[in-house]
Amino acid sequence: MHYRTVMLTAIVAMLQLIPGARAQFFDGTFRGTLICEKVPATADMLSAPLDINIRGGNVQFARPLFNLDGTRVIGSELGTGTIDDQGKLHLTSNWYRFGVTVEADYSGALTKTGGTFSGTQSWRDGRNNSGKRNCIAAFLRAPKVHQDGAQQSESDKGQ
Repeated sequence: MHYRTVMLTAIVAMLQLIPGARAQFFDGTFRGTLICEKVPATADMLSAPLDINIRGGNVQFARPLFNLDGTRVIGSELGTGTIDDQGKLHLTSNWYRFGVTVEADYSGALTKTGGTFSGTQSWRDGRNNSGKRNCIAAFLRAPKVHQDGAQQSESDKGQ
């Protein structure tokens, strides 16, 4: 009887660890591109490189912020978010530049090899002007760099 209780307790404990293990399935670095609609003040639509880092269900991302004509990097959009056990992402960020406050909210999905998200960037300035634009992103798992400097992707490991 004592043996059954110990085994049942061990099984229950192991089952509680599975969601955490599943979230770690997504751990790693991803790289891609964020594309956003053109707004009246900018020269063109936005196309920016995007870096995403996932550790244990927590997500951090970064992309450059450009001047209005897109010719110079003036800062970074840095954001955070979460990923659930099914790969559902939710990301947010906010930044302030040249009197304009911007808040971004993105949602999407991830697999072990990559994913997509979409959302909006909403802004307002000190003169009651406001607006928003839609954005989409696509990204892939970044290759792992080994100590010898050679890169190997997840798909190359089995070959």
